[in-house]
Amino acid sequence: MKYGFLFVVVPALFAASPAGAEQPGSLLIWPVNPVIEGDARAAALWLENPGNTPITLQIRVYAWDQQDGRNLYAEQTEVIGTPPIVSIEPGQRQLIRLTRTASPAAAAEKPYRVVVDEIPVGRASAAPGASVSFRMRYSLPLFSHTPRGDGKAKPPAPAPQISWRAGADAGGRFLEIRNDGTGHARLTDVGFATGPQRSPVAQGLLGYVLPGASMRWPLPENVDGTGDLVATVNGKADVRIERRHE
Repeated sequence: MKYGFLFVVVPALFAASPAGAEQPGSLLIWPVNPVIEGDARAAALWLENPGNTPITLQIRVYAWDQQDGRNLYAEQTEVIGTPPIVSIEPGQRQLIRLTRTASPAAAAEKPYRVVVDEIPVGRASAAPGASVSFRMRYSLPLFSHTPRGDGKAKPPAPAPQISWRAGADAGGRFLEIRNDGTGHARLTDVGFATGPQRSPVAQGLLGYVLPGASMRWPLPENVDGTGDLVATVNGKADVRIERRHE
């Protein structure tokens, strides 16, 4: 498998209900963090059209890696989304099955990205050049876990083991987080805490760090990078992240 390209993805917009989502081209997606668990062959992904016009979507699954602080994506055939193209009428929903086509690798966790592209539908225009077609792209993570093997007790989920350091390069000051664990780290509400004071680095989602990878983010000018780095990690709040000295 070759990681020969990069592409930019627009983070998916998620909602729990269609209330207020009337604009054409809107899309509800759930769950937001699908997982193919242990011995399961597939995970379910639901797409719903809360708008007032039909939408046509293409679903693709890419291998996901992180190298030199960048997210890399590559075509793969280990997991596929079926059906790969769907048309959804207003107010309707569609089940997509994210299915393994072969036994997973020996790694405890294998990461993928599910990319849902809206396919523009041609419409007659009242005047040439009077309308513009927009193509939306939604992206969400998918993780495949190694089967249990003996079919008995469920093993613990792969867990991250993360550490951080602050530094500077030609691009400015940065926060680097490394993951030496067997599972991904989803980082939200990240900040430096000194006593009761907290200096936020990111409110909401900062990003993901995959097993064996390091990722960097710019440090805000008003954050000096001292104190304890605290974050919500995979949904667990107020996790103190160990500092790494190099």
